[in-house]
Amino acid sequence: MTQVESKKSLRGELLTPTDPIIALLKAEGASKAMSIPVFHVIIDERVRLKCQVPLCDSFHKNLMCPPFVMPVGEFRQVLACYKEAILLQTEGGIDIMNDGKPGRDVFAPAGRLHDLVNMGEREAFRAGFRFAAGLIGGCCRLCEVCVAIDNSKICRFPFRARPSMEAMGIDVVATLENAGLSLAFPVSDRVVWTGLILLQ
Repeated sequence: MTQVESKKSLRGELLTPTDPIIALLKAEGASKAMSIPVFHVIIDERVRLKCQVPLCDSFHKNLMCPPFVMPVGEFRQVLACYKEAILLQTEGGIDIMNDGKPGRDVFAPAGRLHDLVNMGEREAFRAGFRFAAGLIGGCCRLCEVCVAIDNSKICRFPFRARPSMEAMGIDVVATLENAGLSLAFPVSDRVVWTGLILLQ
């Protein structure tokens, strides 16, 4: 048995400790939310390489992105301490601009995902998962311009800001495949953002 005990539902069914958290995330707008074993989470150093080749516009300009977050090797060691996580997604339709690029509404589901990750992490902590830690999808967009631009290391929202799965070196596509899900590239008329909440 883990540090967080299972409970029974009103109908006598055995609920896992993550069931209420997953139900809350879905009720609050997650298109998908599921418990996965952490060995399904794939780390690949090439994901971090893609932050620099080609150079991402958030590299060295966002405190929740490289090079400000922990090295991939260090995160790999931290991840090995966990056994279970919640994988969650948000999605939404988007408009494609004349130049073929998605419109600004492509980031709306990312903002919802960020809120849900924070909510899920908070609920997991309350449920007894004292090491719960959330990761968002894409770069942190809490601020229009991150303080990193001005060489500041003091985040405006330290309790809300979270790094992304990609920033930590997680291969999101391979991780989703392990969970029986898929992610389409390139984005067409619909966008899906994926986050992760490490539990125990």
